[in-house]
Amino acid sequence: MNLRPWRVFGLLIAGLGVLVVCAEADQPVRENGTQPADWEFDLPDGVKTQDITFYSDSVPCYGRLFFPEGFDATEKTAAVVLGHGFGGMHHGIDKFAAYFASRGLVAMTIDYRFWGWSGGLVTLLDPEVDTATDDEREMSIVNARFEIRRTRLISRYQVEDYRAAISYLQGEPGVDPDNIGAWGSSHSGGHMVVLPALDARVKATVGQVPAVGGNGRPRTPPAFREQALEEAIRQARTNQASESLRGFSWRRLHESIPFNSGYSPFHFVDRVPDTTAILFIVAENEELFSNETSAYAAAEALKGPSEVISVPGITHFQMYSGDAYEISSKAAADWFLKHLK
Repeated sequence: MNLRPWRVFGLLIAGLGVLVVCAEADQPVRENGTQPADWEFDLPDGVKTQDITFYSDSVPCYGRLFFPEGFDATEKTAAVVLGHGFGGMHHGIDKFAAYFASRGLVAMTIDYRFWGWSGGLVTLLDPEVDTATDDEREMSIVNARFEIRRTRLISRYQVEDYRAAISYLQGEPGVDPDNIGAWGSSHSGGHMVVLPALDARVKATVGQVPAVGGNGRPRTPPAFREQALEEAIRQARTNQASESLRGFSWRRLHESIPFNSGYSPFHFVDRVPDTTAILFIVAENEELFSNETSAYAAAEALKGPSEVISVPGITHFQMYSGDAYEISSKAAADWFLKHLK
């Protein structure tokens, strides 16, 4: 990938390291999310890929490995797991993994369980066909109807899927099991705080246009909003959800409103160990949430190495293409190479 020249201005705000990166704002505004043209990339010379299956809570999940040129399974190479944002799929972030591999890292993109190319939520439609009640009698179903859903996006499950992917990487020959990082964007950018707070194996993370919500909110469980409450009751009583159409990265339905109620990544900030390095890359004209109460507040509160890079003149979805993509991917790779020994 040919990177265009860009300038960096260093600022120091309240003891927090903040970089403001200047780029040409030549890409169009993405009002409805990213588009297929944003996902296109050429695989760097020497980088090889491999489609794999990993298991998260027994659900088969899709992953794609990117190996750097000259990768040697007898040596130890640092690795990074990449997860997509809310409503996206691995297609939209493969270009980041390919670039990381071109810089010498092993990278792995994933689709979360119940979504994309991963296994779905299986529901038996005719439970009455199995009437066995005796625990000692073997139960079997010869013919049955079932339904598979790939429409659920549940934040807590996504974090566990990252952890399962890390376990898979640790068992991959040639990967250094003690030098694993993680990358997330948009909704999964918030996971980059939650993940290291729960898993000491994560040595460095990068959250791109991250939704690190929760700053200023009480830590007590929040009251259910009317829509979330209605959804929770409907799903518990009928297993049906009012699916809404997502335009971000892929036109797909999703059903996740009650499951994500109360998910506040910022509340995990104080649990992140001081040995984990976290970088946030934000869009100056972020339109989905406040950078000040999200990335900047989280970076200031973290105990370990942290930094914020701001790309001027762009909105949330412009980060995935053009100059902003080149800047973000390079900054993320630099961060991993610095903090994954």
